Amino acid sequence: MSVWLFALVGAGGTIGSLVRYGAGRWVTGKGKASFYGTLIVNLAGSFAMGMLIGLGLESVHRAEYAFFGIGVLGGLTTYSTLNVQKATMWQEGKRRTLAFYIGATYLGGWILTAAGVGLGYLLST
Repeated sequence: MSVWLFALVGAGGTIGSLVRYGAGRWVTGKGKASFYGTLIVNLAGSFAMGMLIGLGLESVHRAEYAFFGIGVLGGLTTYSTLNVQKATMWQEGKRRTLAFYIGATYLGGWILTAAGVGLGYLLST
């Protein structure tokens, strides 16, 4: 991979991370639990990645995919925060919230990725 692609991934990752942080602050500022911010960015990232795949961006436009797919969406979505929040919910005995969070994240993420792929494919044809 070229230095240029590394730079694009880094720049995109910076943007995605800042958006994720802002979303978390916005949600907690509205009096909601912090996991809602993580859920929002993970679901939005799933849909957006699906669209990039459906558009065929990875195979056709390597630089754009490096910036948006790997960088922005990689920085936006967060697996580590998801797992910390799940462990915390378990420790705090919030089983119903945990079940909702797991279902919404994994099932919702799969559905939104598939929807994004479909929409991306339709837009590319």
